Amino acid sequence: MNTTPSPEERTQEIAAPLPPRLGRYRIEAELGRGAMGVVYRGVDEDLQRTAAIKTILLPNDPAERATHEARFVQEAKAAGAISHPNIITIYELGREGGLLFLAMELLAGRELRDWIRAGPVPLPALLDVMVQVANGLAAAHQRGVIHRDIKPSNIMVCADGRAKLMDFGIARTGMSDVKTQTGLILGSPKYMSPEQVTSAPIDHRTDIFSLGAVLYEAATGKAPFNGADIGGLMFEIANADPVAPSQLNPELPAMFDLIVAKATRKDPQARYQGAGELAADLGMLAASLSIPLQAPSAAFEATMKISTAGAADATQKTVAAAPRDERRHVPGLAMPVSRRHDSSRALERLASASPAEPAAQPALATLMRDRQRLLPWGVVLGALLAGLLIGFA
Repeated sequence: MNTTPSPEERTQEIAAPLPPRLGRYRIEAELGRGAMGVVYRGVDEDLQRTAAIKTILLPNDPAERATHEARFVQEAKAAGAISHPNIITIYELGREGGLLFLAMELLAGRELRDWIRAGPVPLPALLDVMVQVANGLAAAHQRGVIHRDIKPSNIMVCADGRAKLMDFGIARTGMSDVKTQTGLILGSPKYMSPEQVTSAPIDHRTDIFSLGAVLYEAATGKAPFNGADIGGLMFEIANADPVAPSQLNPELPAMFDLIVAKATRKDPQARYQGAGELAADLGMLAASLSIPLQAPSAAFEATMKISTAGAADATQKTVAAAPRDERRHVPGLAMPVSRRHDSSRALERLASASPAEPAAQPALATLMRDRQRLLPWGVVLGALLAGLLIGFA
């Protein structure tokens, strides 16, 4: 006998009257619903705190019920283990009868999805939001949590400008006890990474690809991959490169194209290796355009220091291991750079420009003054050497 409720029965169950309470929360209103449950607004009368209460309707089949329950508990553990200003705060995991519920902070703001529906997001606002989200994602990754479902509807922009990453419903930790079924796709197809659509092993860099896809859509108003059906969409994600964002939105600078391209590389090794690196490049772009961003918190600064220290270590190791050759290979450049290359004209342009970092100006100016002081001595020594060579000849 089939004990799984029909779609009509599930609709009736979900459409039931508001429960008076869930745990210690008094339920006030329904905020939204989905295939698996309802989200309510509730009040913790002990702490006088309003919360969003996310419920999950568990299926009747014991095996399926255990899987859904384990995944829901995993969401609570994954999100609850992270304390960061750009990740939604989890208050409590509880059970009321046949319902599991998750109490979390109630956010007042606008989902990035709704913003995109109105057209491309202005670049200053977009960079501000995405730097915050990338920093929050870096904090999650440092705790070993992979979100796996980065999409515009999971990014909330609050009234005070703070961006919050939400819904770790299919998040996976490094020690996850929940196994997905073979061939089961978790995540929103338009924003999946190539690893997800090909069922290849994934790590935290899958989130970086997805965030790059969101960044593309938010800046242009169009998703980077748009297959006619699920098969075509998955093929595009795995094989096709979208047009540069600036071709769809000419107001975007070339550096934005480069950042998005690096975030959405098919090969994870060619992408940003950490969300903090992506945040740093977006911040540099904002600085170059004189766009102010939200003041970084201590959590932001800690994330950036870790990312920067790792990048510095990697650079030092690369330089130490490089062969002493007449030419130097710089990662990311197709051709090596000659040691005879004279960069004086470039230094002059930099010294006379207005750099994004004001502190860089004195350093460049000092370098140019020292070079000018040494230049006459170099000419004199060169003339003396030439005279000696002529004399010996």
